[in-house]
Amino acid sequence: MKNFLIISDLSYLQPISESSIVVGGNIYAGTVTTTKTGVGYATAAAGALAIGDTTYTNAQTKTNVQNLGSLASSKADATATAYARTGNQTASSHNSNSSISLNLTNP
Repeated sequence: MKNFLIISDLSYLQPISESSIVVGGNIYAGTVTTTKTGVGYATAAAGALAIGDTTYTNAQTKTNVQNLGSLASSKADATATAYARTGNQTASSHNSNSSISLNLTNP
């Protein structure tokens, strides 16, 4: 004798199709970075924007200014990453920028 499992009521199940997975409308991911260096200064800026159901953004900046006797050193780094996803639509953006300045100064 075999045992059978019989399920008689499946009315609570909902059909799933690929087109029903996309929930939202437009998605967007954008990034911007800028850096500038000179004698005694360094500036860095980074921005990231993501629009969608699932989003990730990361913006990082780093500056370093040093005076080593007769040598002036400036460095600026900026990095931005953005990611957006809605259903089967994906948008991503990555941007990075670096500036460096080395100058001889009068002792």
